[in-house]
Amino acid sequence: MALVAVLVTALAAGCGGGSGDAPDASPADGCDTPGIGADEVRLGFVYPDSGAGAESLSVAMSGFIARVEQANADGGIHGRRVVYAWRDDASTADQNRAVVRDLVENEDVFGLVEASIAAAGGLDYLVERNIPVTGMPAEPLWTDPANRNMFAYSYVFSDGPSVSTFGDYAKAQGGTRAAVIQNDVTETGNGIGSKISASLLAAGIPIAPGSFVYNPAITDPVQLGQQLRAARVDVVSAAFAGKDLAEVVRGIREAGAPVKVIITPSGYDKSLLNEYGRTLRGLTAAVNYVPFEIGGGPAHQKYLKAVSTYAPELQPPDQELALVTYILTDLFLYGLDKAGECPTRAGFVDTLRASQYDAGGLLPGPVDMTKDVGQIGLCYSFMQVNQDGTGYEVVPNPAGTDDATRNRWCGHRLEQ
Repeated sequence: MALVAVLVTALAAGCGGGSGDAPDASPADGCDTPGIGADEVRLGFVYPDSGAGAESLSVAMSGFIARVEQANADGGIHGRRVVYAWRDDASTADQNRAVVRDLVENEDVFGLVEASIAAAGGLDYLVERNIPVTGMPAEPLWTDPANRNMFAYSYVFSDGPSVSTFGDYAKAQGGTRAAVIQNDVTETGNGIGSKISASLLAAGIPIAPGSFVYNPAITDPVQLGQQLRAARVDVVSAAFAGKDLAEVVRGIREAGAPVKVIITPSGYDKSLLNEYGRTLRGLTAAVNYVPFEIGGGPAHQKYLKAVSTYAPELQPPDQELALVTYILTDLFLYGLDKAGECPTRAGFVDTLRASQYDAGGLLPGPVDMTKDVGQIGLCYSFMQVNQDGTGYEVVPNPAGTDDATRNRWCGHRLEQ
């Protein structure tokens, strides 16, 4: 992807630095923590600029840059400018391990933001050294309370109970019988799929017997849609993203399956609408942050201004993974600010673990950074593709009593 030239300078072997990248900062008086200098704090960023995850995560750098440069424009963190170095982990564990070590040992970063699907590669190294990390919870490692230095604000994998929220929503839309589509390529979506299944059952919506599997290499989406039609289901859960999700929905529509509710945790993606349009009508995305359609407040305006100023290559600016990475970067800077003028890595970890975080209003409710580790979120905004396939509309909660509660659905944790 194109990056803002003034912010990023190309380095050898696909690596880069930015935001005033400079040699190791001299330590501040009385503060000798690695990565903390008198006038700057050094932050690392890891994402797949190549490899399997490169296409879907191509916008991540823009969200990261926007939040870092926004912080610098606001005076930095405790008066220190945030400078960064980035590395491409190519979505492989071996390269992830190599690049996080490079950033810590050669770039002298205080901590890392990882928009990666291969963070397990560097996990042992980072945990052993207690390096603070915020990242996308695309792997089970983020849910392990033993990894205290690894922070996320939401979770795909969870050993904990499901929540009633998904089932409450499907039942309110008239759902009576469901199918949960599995993916036999990766387990990432199947974990949250099982939670949605439990939530549907708790709401009194039975799961149709049989195996409903989508493999992009071999599955004919229309045949899968015909299978769903034969199973007489009116609710479908599909925990896919991007083109895979769109193809599943296309198959349902072309097969004429009488599905009322297609629910997914990763379908809030406006770039999909540009390609698939009306085919995606009725698709419902369970969004665990406050989406732009019901935002418009200071937090959303701050994000849009930051992207417009520091990452104008991001078009459209309200892409999901860019906002997610922006929030992950904000989470790191939030912890850095709370850790004080002369933070240690251990102090950062302890302080952030004792905090509640709502991304300044971008999350539907505060996240307890200790109690909520590895737990499925209780609150979501359900965003449905309109009938023209041109945008998303919030599905109001009939139990809501004001603008905030009408625009979000909050359930309770189910007994295991």
